[in-house]
Amino acid sequence: MKKIILILFLAFQVNSVFCQKDNFGKIAISTVMPENVEGLNRSNLSKLETKITQILTSNGIGAKGYNFNFVIYPVFEIYESKPVEGGMENLLLINCQLNLFIKNVNNNMIFASINKPLKGIGSEKQTALTNAISKINLKDADFQTFIETGKTKIIQYYESTCQDIISKSEGLVKMQDYQQALGLLMTIPEEVSCYKKAQEKSIEAYKAYQNQRCNVQLQQAKTELASNNYGSALNILSQIDPSTSCYKESQSLISSASTKVDAEERRQLELMMKVYNDAVALEKLRINAVKEIAVSYYNSKPTTVNYTYLIGY
Repeated sequence: MKKIILILFLAFQVNSVFCQKDNFGKIAISTVMPENVEGLNRSNLSKLETKITQILTSNGIGAKGYNFNFVIYPVFEIYESKPVEGGMENLLLINCQLNLFIKNVNNNMIFASINKPLKGIGSEKQTALTNAISKINLKDADFQTFIETGKTKIIQYYESTCQDIISKSEGLVKMQDYQQALGLLMTIPEEVSCYKKAQEKSIEAYKAYQNQRCNVQLQQAKTELASNNYGSALNILSQIDPSTSCYKESQSLISSASTKVDAEERRQLELMMKVYNDAVALEKLRINAVKEIAVSYYNSKPTTVNYTYLIGY
């Protein structure tokens, strides 16, 4: 008898500590797995998750997101199992189906779905299921179409909400919630038409953030100088952005303190100052700093994703 799997949702915690700055600007779909599925053991669930991750990555999609706006999740159905003759021993044949869904968790809409019938054979149920999962063909053109459909819908979503995202980030900047503003702007993928504008807004927000922080940095540096910790003071001062109101004073302190450190520390400081004097290098430095701030923001925000199974007959 076919097992019918209905989806309900129950919160469990997923922590985004895997967020990396290189993910920003890329479309990423987070793989979400149930903690248990009737008929599948932990090993089978792990193999299934690996297959889903490979389907994403082989189609150019990151399988680890950072804000969990978009997720991919499986529903695994077991239709029937029956014994078959296998020569020296009887074997078990299992007919099952893998269903995959790409979902926007913000509005609960399914962006793409696919179902694939599977067959597995083995000496007992678990080995038959393992055999079925192993037969998932990563090069199946249907999976490529499935991922492309999801990707297109994600781009359309950002095209329709991009100005709202930028406006919200501007509001957060006014409230001096710079980290959330930067994190929000960094969710916009490169393929979206407003990506360049979002990048420009992120630099504006970053400069405002640095201007807010610079007085604190100056005070920290002065404390280190008073304790004759010249290297530490220079490290702090070198982080003050040239766009800030504190930059001129920081340069004066750097000039004084740099005579108190060894040649290697002075060389490192000079290299850093050269970056500040190169407009292109400075822009890259700021973009990397923005990404680091966004990474820090999302890594500090555990995300709750809802998923459980209710199984009926």
